Amino acid sequence: MFKIIAGYAFRNVLRTRLRSFFTLFSVTLIIMLYTVLTSTGDSFTNQISTALDTQDVDVAVQAKYAATPISSVIDAQTVKAIESMSEVDSVYTLLIGRKRIEGKATVVILGVSNFSAFAQRLGFSIVDGRGFCDADHEVVIGEKISKVYGLKVGDDLELNGGKKYLIVGVYSSWLNPLNSGVVSSLPTIQSLVGKTDKASLLFLKLKDSTQSSAVVKNINKHFPEMRAMEIQQLPDYFGVLKSVFYFSKIVSVLTLFIAMAVLINTFIMAISERTKEIGILSAIGWPRFMVIAIFLVEALLLSVTGGVLGFLSSYPVMALLQSNFSSVSVYLPETPSMAVFFNVLLMSFVIGVLSTIFPAIYGTNIKIAKAVRHE
Repeated sequence: MFKIIAGYAFRNVLRTRLRSFFTLFSVTLIIMLYTVLTSTGDSFTNQISTALDTQDVDVAVQAKYAATPISSVIDAQTVKAIESMSEVDSVYTLLIGRKRIEGKATVVILGVSNFSAFAQRLGFSIVDGRGFCDADHEVVIGEKISKVYGLKVGDDLELNGGKKYLIVGVYSSWLNPLNSGVVSSLPTIQSLVGKTDKASLLFLKLKDSTQSSAVVKNINKHFPEMRAMEIQQLPDYFGVLKSVFYFSKIVSVLTLFIAMAVLINTFIMAISERTKEIGILSAIGWPRFMVIAIFLVEALLLSVTGGVLGFLSSYPVMALLQSNFSSVSVYLPETPSMAVFFNVLLMSFVIGVLSTIFPAIYGTNIKIAKAVRHE
């Protein structure tokens, strides 16, 4: 019986080739968009989780009213006061800014107080060259900058309207946005962005990590202009960046409703045009569930095929975005994950079923005699 239904449904898809093609094309585009957005959001979340789970830091501190770490400013006096707290074992200072590279794209630049410590805690690994020394003209660049601009160890990097810095190393990080960054010593970046003796973030390693909650309360009490947080809470303060990824999640869900609307419209039209055919099938003894099953299989053929094609289409699209849009590429994974693929298959199946049930039940509810006479 299933073979008969599947064969009949397949012939119906081929019978209306043009409509089937545009329906399939629409579903493919929608699923491709869903795959890219979902992969981007999942990739960023996984990178943040991995970074926070592996770094040996207990508390982070930034300016209280800063919307993002880049806008945070902590003065040297506050840094020294926090360093002197009895519960603090060590403090790693980070300054974050943005500068135009090679007169083209704007990238994140990082000034660090201790490169080795930050390399360990933020998952940096030198893939070429070495880390910078105390020289004020040495920088280490992310591997994505190296690939996009063809830069390598020994080249000069132009920043800040013509001033050049020597590239002494290329690093890789599991946190994708940082792979498009430039890292140098804290004094070098302070001078570059005009924030002498300033920092954006402090990372505190405590003598007793179980005291992190108490230390957070103490800092927030005695430094009212600062916001201390346990390291697991840091992503909650990413401000605009976090909102962007919430937005991508919302848009990705909306795309699924659009795909469902496309299929519902297709099958309302198909069932309306085939009312007489439905009546004939019912007249020769086909039970109602078999007639409904024909439309269900047709919808699944289109939705699942469109889902698979949409997922496969995301590969070249993501490669294109990475190679031509540096501001987007920092958040994109290399390829969509298999978890996203199985999610796409499930969503395609659900969309196919839900988009067909109502039109099919409504269309087969007509009396046989009236359906047969329908023109």
